[in-house]
Amino acid sequence: MTPDALHVPTLPAQAAPEHQPMFRRILLPVDGSLSMTPLARTCLAYAAGTGAAVVAVHVVTDADAAGAGRIHAGRILQNVAETAHTLGVPCECQVLTGAEPWREIVRAALDHHADLICMSSHGRHGASEHILASQTARVIEHAHLPVLLFR
Repeated sequence: MTPDALHVPTLPAQAAPEHQPMFRRILLPVDGSLSMTPLARTCLAYAAGTGAAVVAVHVVTDADAAGAGRIHAGRILQNVAETAHTLGVPCECQVLTGAEPWREIVRAALDHHADLICMSSHGRHGASEHILASQTARVIEHAHLPVLLFR
């Protein structure tokens, strides 16, 4: 049989389904450590490439909520917002207050309908690194959505 003799039925052309990103809304908790800068950029670059929006949050303790902690949080989130703007990523920033950062992060993921949390497994050094690692472990344990960890 010659190739000309083969008859392959053709199917009617269908419009390709619109590409839906796997993650449309990403929660990005930031703590202000130097290791957060590459994490934030990587997360925002991913969001830019997929069309996802980002909600960046920083948790301050109840004791720091009225003072320098809130000002520091605002500066951290301003840096994230500027990077997001440069990359064309829709980004909302929010300072959260609570005694247990992991609880506020999980709550924010629910409140903002996030479908991914991007966070660092560590960021600071010494005792504060241990505290951050335990916060991350608690987010993983209690969040009912994927958590992408950066080292």
